[in-house]
Amino acid sequence: MKNYFPVLFAAIGLAACNGAQPNQSPAKDSALYSDIIWPVTDSIRQFPDQHALYYRRALLLFNTNPALAQADFEKAAQLDPANPEYWAGAGEAALVENKYPAAAASFSKALANAPGYTYLQYRLATALIENRQYGEADSLANVLAQTKDARDKAFYLKARMAEDKNDTAAAITHLTAAVKAAGDHPEFEAVMELGDLLRARKAPAAIEYYTLAWQLDTLNAAPLYDAAQLHEVLGHTDQAIATYRRCIVLDPGYSPACMALGKIYSDRKDWNNALVYYKLAVKSAPTDAWAYYQRARCEEQLGMKAAALEDYAKAASFRKDFKEAREAMERLHH
Repeated sequence: MKNYFPVLFAAIGLAACNGAQPNQSPAKDSALYSDIIWPVTDSIRQFPDQHALYYRRALLLFNTNPALAQADFEKAAQLDPANPEYWAGAGEAALVENKYPAAAASFSKALANAPGYTYLQYRLATALIENRQYGEADSLANVLAQTKDARDKAFYLKARMAEDKNDTAAAITHLTAAVKAAGDHPEFEAVMELGDLLRARKAPAAIEYYTLAWQLDTLNAAPLYDAAQLHEVLGHTDQAIATYRRCIVLDPGYSPACMALGKIYSDRKDWNNALVYYKLAVKSAPTDAWAYYQRARCEEQLGMKAAALEDYAKAASFRKDFKEAREAMERLHH
């Protein structure tokens, strides 16, 4: 069994949007009587014992009202208790609502009807960890570790438990094993977490995992930015510059990379290059007081007094307690 919610939610939501709408619907303030949900609610009113209708409505409600979705999943499961997807849906909704004992109970019932499903075992273990039932969760993780399709999930679970216990070394070990076990398809969040844990220890290996995370989501500049930050900490300034530039090529509006490059060049007193990147920062984050302040510093150093005064004033307008900007304005006025 896989996590079917995103696909089914989109498909059923589209079908409901295209369906005939009533001329009038009662209780307009209720989610159950919204334009999309109303046709299913009306069908449930006519056929209150049809479990598939509650399941369909639960899927429609899941993203916007998980509490109501949980109630519908549970109603469907009560009407057809042998269907593991109904219990799994109730478990997922309960997790979203932070109702961890209820989530664990629902996943357990799903597993009773579909023994051996690794996805359900993984989600049950997740609920148990959230409820701090580490012994039971670890037992499930050990079961998953013996499988072919969910071995990586076992290590994800063990890493999560290690982090909860502030055992960073164990968390790194388990996440490393998880990424390796996942082969070509590790979880983006797990790879980023591993990078973050290694980065906190100033371990160069973090850069490898940030790069892998970017390869998993090549439209996301954040992993490259994190890699560039570590390059700076390690004193690899040229690599940091190159990586920050890759961020900007990937996402011209990624202000943190623009600010970082501006700082590198301003620290070198290369005011012309610094100004280029602070201009980009202002363009991508037009209400960032620090971006205007740093651009003003470059302009002041380059003899652009009027432009500097204007930018210092903008910086002070976006941050009322900006002492440095106000002092710079007073200095330039004299």
